Amino acid sequence: MEEISDEEMAYRLVELYVREVSQRGERRQMGLDTIINAYYYTLLRLKRKKKELEVIEPSIKEEEEKIEEGVEKIEFPESSEKFSFE
Repeated sequence: MEEISDEEMAYRLVELYVREVSQRGERRQMGLDTIINAYYYTLLRLKRKKKELEVIEPSIKEEEEKIEEGVEKIEFPESSEKFSFE
């Protein structure tokens, strides 16, 4: 699966929004300025989200490693052992 640029993602999201609004028949005036503002707002949000993820990614990886270490320490019964409810 190819990586989609932020610009392409913003375009697709705004396109989807405009299509949804027009299909519902909402009586909303959407001029070119409104659509351009929506595009740039969406693009800004995508870029901000990417920066936020870069900041928290190391913490997430650290937590995942701790969880893996904890799971490795758990002793599971052998598959040949059967559970009895008697």
